[in-house]
Amino acid sequence: MTTASSEGRSEPPLVILFNGPSSSGKSRLCRGLLDRLTDLADGDPHAAFARVAFDDIVGLIPHKLYPINFVKLQGEDLSSLISRVPFDGRAAWEYVDESHAEGKHGGSPRVRLALNPHGQRLLKGVHRSWGAHLQLGTPLIIDHFLQDAEWYDDVMDVIQESGARMFSVGVFCSLAELERREFHRGDGKVEERPLGLARRSDELCHAHPLVYDMTVRTDEESTEQAVDRIIAALPA
Repeated sequence: MTTASSEGRSEPPLVILFNGPSSSGKSRLCRGLLDRLTDLADGDPHAAFARVAFDDIVGLIPHKLYPINFVKLQGEDLSSLISRVPFDGRAAWEYVDESHAEGKHGGSPRVRLALNPHGQRLLKGVHRSWGAHLQLGTPLIIDHFLQDAEWYDDVMDVIQESGARMFSVGVFCSLAELERREFHRGDGKVEERPLGLARRSDELCHAHPLVYDMTVRTDEESTEQAVDRIIAALPA
């Protein structure tokens, strides 16, 4: 596998884009792949990958701008929050009930993560920081769930403008397993998710015109097996 640096490598850097619904196991896959690619790079600074993720936005948002319903889910004190009532526009994001929206699964609950204008700007900034890394020659693993068309368009624009090569991986999982993982994933921190996000994001995140270079099913193969297949499929 070859990568580029800003100092004259002939090949542009490679970006490996993972897209899949909440609770599908993307982060575990990305961490496993990064571990293997770091071993393969063997200290070559031009071949060393970095992992970036949609969840990087959380580190930019102060706890006071978290939504009431999310903080309630964590069992924490609401008194420091800027938001007075749910959906008053003050929280950086909210979980919007879309149980009556069209979608392949239907049913309830189905919720979508919605960013307010501050959150939207932060996400665009996170995306653009990825482009800066690529322009500097750093190969990236991107861990994303491209829930909204605007997110998809923004990420594609950033990658195209960077000049990087892209290898895309679609992450799929059965609805039953997604919801089982969602129910059990709560850790009292940012990993906690409201029930219904997995179901709704599974309806949305693969609806974009992205043709995957390969797909994985995290309910049918182990992380190690999927990582082996991905490494074997990456461009030389």
